[in-house]
Amino acid sequence: MPRVFRRLIAVAAILSLVSPAHAWGPQGHRISTRIAMARLTPKAAGAIRELLNPGDTLVDVCNWADHEGHDVVPDSAPWHYVNVPLDAPRYSAKYCGERGCVVSKIKEFRKILADPKAPRKERQRALLFLVHFVEDVHQPLHVGDNRDRGGNNTQVQFAGKGTNLHRVWDSDILHHVGGNDNVWVQRLTPLLTPEHVKAWSSGSVEEWADESLIAARKAYMWPPGSRTPMPSGTILGNDYVRMADPIVRERLAQAGVRLANELNGIFK
Repeated sequence: MPRVFRRLIAVAAILSLVSPAHAWGPQGHRISTRIAMARLTPKAAGAIRELLNPGDTLVDVCNWADHEGHDVVPDSAPWHYVNVPLDAPRYSAKYCGERGCVVSKIKEFRKILADPKAPRKERQRALLFLVHFVEDVHQPLHVGDNRDRGGNNTQVQFAGKGTNLHRVWDSDILHHVGGNDNVWVQRLTPLLTPEHVKAWSSGSVEEWADESLIAARKAYMWPPGSRTPMPSGTILGNDYVRMADPIVRERLAQAGVRLANELNGIFK
């Protein structure tokens, strides 16, 4: 391995230990939220406006949980994910820690947001967390885990830079393909067929996690399509992008549709 690459891997390893995992990265969350906003009923959109601060939109606050949220609730980091072993048949509550995980917190904040008797501040916070966590659970490496903190400890090279597998799925693939939020929404719009929307609109939060687990099994394999887990130091190229890009697009689109369904149902 070239000396420069070893240094990049070392730096990426250090960063993975000190930086929280942000599912999809800021842009991924904004993309899914834009899809959701376009699908809100007038009643849901109005109720959300009343809960948000004046002038804010869901796109403005969809990354709140990755920033201010950690300051407001310092021990909320485990809420963003659930580490389900790749060889597990499906998600199980046994993988959800005592402090909760992304699956349990979606259910918890859904109930708070739907309770008109709950204090406004609690409902507002529930909205901010719910929007983010519905999107988080659709990021494959926020569910599937190969005993490496959801890919954070698997150091790789992608697009000529040292990074880790989790960050590849958070943001590196999005940035590699390129385009602003609106370009990405246009790319995903053909996926929003009536047939897809109908299929995506059924199922539980646990089933959303199971879908991410299936996708994570593909994300971890090297070369793509094999059954061999990816070792640290792997150099990911175009073959990997061709495998990953359709998965990223589908999961972002599904997150947007399901988030809209959640909010429309709560504020019906």
